[in-house]
Parts: sequence; C-alpha cells; structure tokens
Amino acid sequence: MKPVRHPRLPLAPLPLAVMLALLPALALGAPLTRKATKPKAEEPKKARPAPPTPEAAQGPLSELSETMGALAVLSQLCAPDITPNPWRVRMEALVEAEGEASGAKERMQGAFNRGYADFSTSYTRCTPAAKAADEALRREAARLARVLTQRFGT
Repeated sequence: MKPVRHPRLPLAPLPLAVMLALLPALALGAPLTRKATKPKAEEPKKARPAPPTPEAAQGPLSELSETMGALAVLSQLCAPDITPNPWRVRMEALVEAEGEASGAKERMQGAFNRGYADFSTSYTRCTPAAKAADEALRREAARLARVLTQRFGT
C-alpha cells in the first residue's frame, strides 16, 4: 500500500514582533505549546535512624529482669531440686554484664525483685497453672532477649 501524501499548506509569514517574542523559547529548546511549570521540590532524603542509646535498652531490660524474677519463683516451686536457681544465676550474670551504668544495675535488680515478689504471692505450690505460667514466661523471656539482641547488639 502506498502512503498518502497530504498537500502542504503555505505558511503565512509571521510578524516581526511575534518572531522576536518566540526567539528566546526557540533558543532554549522549549516546546512552543507547553506552559512553563515550576520545578519540583526535591524530596528530603530519609535520614538513617540514630543508633539506639543505652538508655533505650532500659525498658526491655527491666521487662526481662522482672520476667526472670517471676521465673525464679516458679523454678523454685516446680523444680526445687535444681540448685542454684538457674534464673537467679542468669540474672546475676546479666547484672554483672551491665556493669555500673548509671543506675541500670539497681533498676534491673529492683525489677527482678518486683517480679519475684508478685509471683511469690500468687503461686505457693507447683500447680498446672504455675507450669503454664512458667511456659508463657519462658517464651516472653526469649522474645525479650531477641529484641534486646536485635536492637542493641550482642
């Protein structure tokens, strides 16, 4: 099939004033029909989150310490033949690892004692409910340990 050719229309000469007005647009290579648009503002770059501070770890550390206190009670009730109490030993190691960091040691010991006291009033014998609480608290302690390790390092 042969392409169809359209007849060319003669162009009327443009007045000199119109040609002078179009000259800057032609020199810049801007299309004649497009209106000028405002340049888009650059989106601010997302800043990297600041590394966590030692103070940020105090919340999860306190929760873990309190959980370990509760586990120490339940371990004492349900496995009294295991000495020394494994949760107390772990807590001592955790406190020693923390060092003398601006009262963190005292907060952790207070949280451990709070968890111990709360559960010692609730549980006086090893019952199925105490065993269920022990399992739930072990899962919670493992979760808190993962959170601490992921957010704050080893």
